[in-house]
Amino acid sequence: MLNGTKTEKINVAFLFQHSNDWFGGINYFKNLFCALSMCDNPRIQPFIFSQRSSCAKCLYPYSNIIDKNTFGYYLIKFFSLIFGKKVFKSDYFCKKKSIHITSHGKSVTFLPHISWIPDFQHLHLHQMFSNEEIARRNSDFNDLINKSNLVILSSNSALSDYKKFAPDFIHKARVLHFVAYISPDIYTKCDNLKQTICKKYSLPDKYFYVPNQFWKHKNHRMLFEAVRILKNQGIEINVVCSGFEYDYRNPDYVSDLKKYIYDNKLCDNIKMLGLVDNITLYFLMRNCVSIINPSLFEGWSTTVEEAKSLGKNLILSSIDVHYEQSPPEAIYFNPYNSNELAEILRKNWQNMSGGPDFELEKIAKAKMRSAMNKFAHEYTDIVLNCLSGN
Repeated sequence: MLNGTKTEKINVAFLFQHSNDWFGGINYFKNLFCALSMCDNPRIQPFIFSQRSSCAKCLYPYSNIIDKNTFGYYLIKFFSLIFGKKVFKSDYFCKKKSIHITSHGKSVTFLPHISWIPDFQHLHLHQMFSNEEIARRNSDFNDLINKSNLVILSSNSALSDYKKFAPDFIHKARVLHFVAYISPDIYTKCDNLKQTICKKYSLPDKYFYVPNQFWKHKNHRMLFEAVRILKNQGIEINVVCSGFEYDYRNPDYVSDLKKYIYDNKLCDNIKMLGLVDNITLYFLMRNCVSIINPSLFEGWSTTVEEAKSLGKNLILSSIDVHYEQSPPEAIYFNPYNSNELAEILRKNWQNMSGGPDFELEKIAKAKMRSAMNKFAHEYTDIVLNCLSGN
């Protein structure tokens, strides 16, 4: 139990189920945990279960690890089975570790819980989902909202959808804008690894960059059409893409994209790198002409937040959440109009040389600490609201 002092640590368990292809989710938790560890007067102590996934292990330095495979747990479970009582790992470890509240993942019956809904994409892009998945998501979201004390939403745009989806539970909703943390040493590391990265990926001297997963709603195809339009006009530009090359909802999507590139003779213009590590990601961001996010839908774009924190100009689809994120010097375009995007790409390609945006980097560095501090304290306030029943 908490004693009510303003300095007492609050143990928060994040009992999330990690999907190996949801890198945005892992980055979300990494940014949150990092913010909580570096804020002024930190109060939150994050706990997570040990993860088999090597991707999730990046969270270990910022959280307390609960080893699920302990002798004590299995001993209690053994005797519980003998006496006909079922024991859940999450319940056992939350009691053992004196957890005060659970957040973002699985809940336990005896603790208050804060859930997280990243977005309501299925309400807007019905064509991206099967009827079965739409029904499942609706059911899961309703169940989650009913069982949670509070619900975190990543944007005001998501809040607007939430109000329509669950009008009887508006009092549970809280908006938390996450911030992407960029370590101050990233800039030096990028400079030191320039030759290595350029050689490894055979990078062109000048390029646009798209760091999105290859999911259909990320809208790569429309961007590739814009590249084709420029090529037909005699304007050769380069686009470098990275990200996980599989969409479980559209298994043929990536192969169709590669066929489009080949059929339209764009192999010299578009380069797909697959997954890259963080330092390569930041190098590609920092040294491109512009970062592009042509996405049809976002809950709160990690690409945009990373570009804001790194200090890089963006070309963005004109969706509500991109305007809400409000990155400096961003240019917006209709995500269904490849001709409009082609004209923006032409102007940037002809007027910009690529490489670091030193003025934007200066602004980003100056804002980094305060932005992370604000992120951490807003989450802490939500936790305190939940514990107090407000």
